[in-house]
Amino acid sequence: HAGAADVDLAAELTNQLEAGGASRQEALRRLSEPSLMRRLSFAPAGCRAVQLALEVADRSSAAQVAAGLQGSVSDAIGSPNANYVVQKILTVLTPQEVPFVAEELQGAGPALACDEYGCRIYCRLLEHAAEDESTVRLLDSALAEVDVLLTHPFGHHVVEGVLEHGLARQQGEIIPVLRKGVMRTANSRPGAYVLEKALLYSSLEDRRALASDVLAALPSELHGLMRSQLGCMVIRAMLRSLPAVAQQVRQQLTESGLMSELETTKHGRRLLASAGLSSVSDSSSVGAREEA
Repeated sequence: HAGAADVDLAAELTNQLEAGGASRQEALRRLSEPSLMRRLSFAPAGCRAVQLALEVADRSSAAQVAAGLQGSVSDAIGSPNANYVVQKILTVLTPQEVPFVAEELQGAGPALACDEYGCRIYCRLLEHAAEDESTVRLLDSALAEVDVLLTHPFGHHVVEGVLEHGLARQQGEIIPVLRKGVMRTANSRPGAYVLEKALLYSSLEDRRALASDVLAALPSELHGLMRSQLGCMVIRAMLRSLPAVAQQVRQQLTESGLMSELETTKHGRRLLASAGLSSVSDSSSVGAREEA
């Protein structure tokens, strides 16, 4: 019965929030009651109403609503519903406006970066507050395990986020670990995505070094990479990284004897089109990320 009542309450609050004016203010006042906000955040319908409140509220009201999760952040991150509320909080408010979030994340430890929902929280922090002191501390702690994160099914998202949005010094901690086993990383699904980001977002020097490592692999390893769907994604990132690297990749493709074989697969044709070596292209998907 409580569940059904919460569905009705969430619908009522949603209507009030969408109505604006005094109705919206009344809904925000109700959601500023911590026990109600917390209960709704953990429920499927309720979490959507709370997210809407955070979206439409002014900053002060949003911070008051967000405070309802104080003391429950770790539990919320582990919830298939409330984790979206934490993500929304980090999207609409700064870490300074909700300092308890970073404090409770720090207490949860770096293992959170390998959690199905926890990795999303790290990604939102990187997208919206990468230079904030509390975010930097959290990421520094997580990156102590970068060798594990690289090929972890969830942890790799955090490494990708650092490569795209993180501090240069944090990015610099990832590259040497990537270079230690670049082909092994390239042949794992999570690792291939990390390597793609590194080839697109790291410094010119690091991109050049990573590309050189790949191109220096044994011909059998390099050709194997060119044949695979994930490998093609990595090679396409190399084509986009630096002109000199792109020229070397084209040379490898033409000298490999693989072009006719690559023409027979969708990912192969996409690679050849990206390299400017084929008239056959899948225009709807060139440049799109492969999903194996």
